[in-house]
Amino acid sequence: MLATLNDVSAGREGAVPTGIAAALVQSAGEEDAVSELDRLEAAVSECREMIREAHAATKDLRAAVREARQEQRALVKDEVAAQIQTEVSRQLEELGQRTGEAITAATQKVIAEFDRFGESLLGKEAYWQKASGRRAATRPDTDVVPSDIVPGEEKT
Repeated sequence: MLATLNDVSAGREGAVPTGIAAALVQSAGEEDAVSELDRLEAAVSECREMIREAHAATKDLRAAVREARQEQRALVKDEVAAQIQTEVSRQLEELGQRTGEAITAATQKVIAEFDRFGESLLGKEAYWQKASGRRAATRPDTDVVPSDIVPGEEKT
């Protein structure tokens, strides 16, 4: 179209007269401008639609991130609870084992003390002299009757 305008303005042969050419150029320019304006409006509308879609996608992504964080917190709580439960179970088992060993040792000690006490009652061991680390006690007075009284005699 630019070449046609130059041909008309130069007055070349076969060219359209200047007034008509200007009108044609003007109408062609208006049509081009209108079509260009329509194309730009369509592009703007398309951009706006893409922006809406981008906002919706951003909103969806934020919601997905929020859900993922909540799931992560729940998983972490479950994992921590499982680890705590495992550790508590291990420590309770260890405590039960130690308590069982302490009870067995204490029971054996008590049984040994009763055995030695029983032996001392039977006259096999002097219990009061070997009373498991305690101070040796004085021998208990086993004579019920005073030694200066002879059986069969009465004091007057």
